[in-house]
Amino acid sequence: MTLMMAALLALLPGSAARAEIALILPPPDAAALVPLASPPLDKPPVPLPAVPLPPAPVGMPELPPAPMVGNLGERPVAPLAAPRFLACNPVGSLLGVASELIECGRARYQRGELDEARAAFERAVQESTERGQIREARYWLGETLLRLGKPAEVERLMLQVQQDDPRGELGMFATHQLGWVLLEMGKPDRALAYFDTLLKTGAPPVLIPYARHGRGLALYGLKRYPEARDTWVGLLNQSAPRAVAWEGTFWLGDTLGRLGDYPGAVQRLQTFVSGGPQVLIDSGLLRLGWWSRAAGQPLDAAKAYRGMLSAYPRSREVPWARAGLVQALLDLDDYAAARDEAKKLEQADRGGALVVPVRLLMSRWATEKARLDEAREINDDLLARTLDPATRSYVLALSAETSRLNRQIDEARDRFELVRTAPGSPALGAYAALRLAQMDFDTREFARARDGARKLQADPAAPAEIRSAAAVLGGEAAYWARDYAQAALLYNGFLSSSPAQPEAPMVSLALGWAELRSGKPDVARQRWTRFAQQAQTDPRAPEALVLAAELAGRAGDWAGAQSLLDQVVDRYPNSEYAEVAMLNRAILAVRGGRAADTLPELGRLVNRGVVSPYVGRARAARGAALLATGKPADAERDFQAALGLGETGVAQVGLGSASFARGQWDAAARHFADARDAGTGPVEAAAGYGLAAVLFNQRKIEEFKQVATPLVAGPVDPVTTPRLIQGLAAVAVEEKRWSDARALTLRLADQFPRFEGTQPALSQLAAAAGHSGEWTLSRDMYAKLNERFPGSSTSGGNRLDYAEALLRTGGAAEARRALEAGNAAGAGQPPSTRAAMLLAEAQEVTGDRAAALETYTRVAAAGTAKEKASGLLGQGRLLAADGKWDEARGRLEQALDAGDGAVAAEAAYRLGEGFRATGKAQDAADMYMTAAYLTADSPWARRALVGAGQAFAALKQNDAAVIVYRKLLATNGVEPDLAEAARRGLRALGAPAS
Repeated sequence: MTLMMAALLALLPGSAARAEIALILPPPDAAALVPLASPPLDKPPVPLPAVPLPPAPVGMPELPPAPMVGNLGERPVAPLAAPRFLACNPVGSLLGVASELIECGRARYQRGELDEARAAFERAVQESTERGQIREARYWLGETLLRLGKPAEVERLMLQVQQDDPRGELGMFATHQLGWVLLEMGKPDRALAYFDTLLKTGAPPVLIPYARHGRGLALYGLKRYPEARDTWVGLLNQSAPRAVAWEGTFWLGDTLGRLGDYPGAVQRLQTFVSGGPQVLIDSGLLRLGWWSRAAGQPLDAAKAYRGMLSAYPRSREVPWARAGLVQALLDLDDYAAARDEAKKLEQADRGGALVVPVRLLMSRWATEKARLDEAREINDDLLARTLDPATRSYVLALSAETSRLNRQIDEARDRFELVRTAPGSPALGAYAALRLAQMDFDTREFARARDGARKLQADPAAPAEIRSAAAVLGGEAAYWARDYAQAALLYNGFLSSSPAQPEAPMVSLALGWAELRSGKPDVARQRWTRFAQQAQTDPRAPEALVLAAELAGRAGDWAGAQSLLDQVVDRYPNSEYAEVAMLNRAILAVRGGRAADTLPELGRLVNRGVVSPYVGRARAARGAALLATGKPADAERDFQAALGLGETGVAQVGLGSASFARGQWDAAARHFADARDAGTGPVEAAAGYGLAAVLFNQRKIEEFKQVATPLVAGPVDPVTTPRLIQGLAAVAVEEKRWSDARALTLRLADQFPRFEGTQPALSQLAAAAGHSGEWTLSRDMYAKLNERFPGSSTSGGNRLDYAEALLRTGGAAEARRALEAGNAAGAGQPPSTRAAMLLAEAQEVTGDRAAALETYTRVAAAGTAKEKASGLLGQGRLLAADGKWDEARGRLEQALDAGDGAVAAEAAYRLGEGFRATGKAQDAADMYMTAAYLTADSPWARRALVGAGQAFAALKQNDAAVIVYRKLLATNGVEPDLAEAARRGLRALGAPAS
């Protein structure tokens, strides 16, 4: 007996066979690695809005009014009878008869003997005693003095006549002349009153057109130009004396010019000067030139000025003609001629009011035209003069601008600093501050340029155009200083204040770049998309669409990217970005599972050959499409071509995937290793994964673990990391490294819940743990499975495994509910034997022995031999527990005979327990040893060894008892209570534990 026992015990330890891994890892997705084609784009520089120099403090003065002169001989006078024979006789001259003196004066006046006429009229005024004669003598004396050029005396005399008889004939003619005299004396307000009075009191018809003309001149002199224009337009639309018509044409032309109607002014003045020499002809030529230039006709203006200077070199308006000619010549870019005219102007009157303005005008022109030598010459000359502070500051600004344009930065900076310190005007100070910030930007002092521009942009005293330019400059400086948030703020400020500026589209694009660099790709994408929609005709619209599509692709919004790329191709087929858009939408189509649809377009792109800079990318994309459509051999050719065209990383991965698909593991591993060693980022991750997948699928498990473990510990790749974790988890399950399997599978569940392998991995671990008796792990994995994928743990085969895991871990009540619910869901179908057995156990554990006995009975009656054994065992166990040993013994013996493994072992153990309880120690020892033999490493075998020791001790077979106790203690994983029972037994026998 002892020898047989020893032999049996030698068979106890054993090892389970290793399970087979069913998982196959796919190759890396080459399509996901083909990057979208990206033109070499970065934020283009935004040109600074043109900011002209502020107006000079001593600007070109306003063209003065024309001289208030007219054709005196054409103006009407009081009716005058023909002189009689011997009008001047001794009666008047010797005797002083007033009537004769008046008659003599009129005769001499008519003959043009004005001095003699004046003497006669003056004596008549002195000698006469009658009011009528005095009034007549005064009137004609006034007319005579008017022609002698003494308007002040004329005013006094005509005023006396007008006051003496305002409604009489002489009174009205005197009123008329008073208006004209006052005009020539520069008193248009008083002249207007006389002309208005005359026109309201029923003047003689001969006076009316002249009075209306005079009224127009008075309004002109008062700068009431709209009223003057209306007066002359009304007058010229009626029949008027020739003198009035010609003079009115001149004055109307000048008035239209002052009202901004330059074409109308030129037309009227051209009509006037075409009449040849006449009063105001020199003024007419001057103003024809002046308003021609204002009308954008500098060549016609120059002709008019030169005509005046040639024909009327002594005109008092010659300085104005020369100043105007300088302006017209500068407009014509004839600087040399303009300089000559400026010299003539200065030679004629060096201290004149036009000299400095003309020099400033020339300096500004030379500066704006980058005629730097000429500008410097003028500025040096001006700075040598005595200038008022504001003008000096302005000249310094011109000089600084010249130095800046000439790249003499230090000199320019010094002078702009002087201007900013004493600007002369806020606008000039702001201009200097802008240029200083611009020079900081040009010398790459971006932070200082940003701060200066930002301060200027926020200055309410600065002109609007300078604030707008400062916003652009500040935005550019902040961008290149990498202060992207400030750049976006300044760009936004410009767009808010100056949305219609020509630079607005470029600023809008730049704002997108600033938002992108500041970590707001979604905002940048919206900015560029909105720009492209609002400015479809802008040449930068396709660029904006391509940029927005690239950001959409990076964000995984393939549909959005596809839509944007479609717009590029449809709207701008001839754009330089159309090819990029076609290639990128093909790449997106391959990624989106539409590889077959896009192969024709990829073929066209590939066939462009060396014409396209993107042919390598197109070959890589077509290789990925061919691979996706199951054509690895064709794909290899494209990937090989892409490799030669510089697409190294994706091409090597593609070649590895093609070899992978054809089962050429060594070639695949070689390509993946090359890609991993040469690549970075996604390519490196995909290549590492590909190499690991090759090893895994070849079941080179140790090599696979060496490659995969550092990959899953490194940066997470949403595509490859979960697949590698799934592979490592499968290996851990196979190797029964339950802690590692648990950690890896939970990482899948928590970090990659949407990965297609997460649910199978959880199910696999839960089931494998249950089959290996790792019931707690099994239960936990089923719980996680149900949490992540509701209902999964209670459906199909998982339901019974989960119920058993609950049952084995103390959750009998929950297991029973799950099993009963499963039976109810079976729609009347009888439960499987396993389900019935688990339900019976759950009923037994929860104390419902009657139900359990009934369920075990059904299993024993309806199952296979093995299933019948399980039912019989359950019946025997329950009957024994109820003290019905005779009935229990029969069931247990049948179970022992019909069953195997754990069922037979438990039946033998239960029989041993029954025999020992009834005092049959030898039978008990035999059953205990049978149980230990049937399952070498099970709880029943370990319990049986304790029972066997006790039975041997009862039989006084102490040696046998010691052997089985010690064998139990040498067993791995023995339960603490059983180990303690064995030690007590040994102590009772007086034997040491080892």
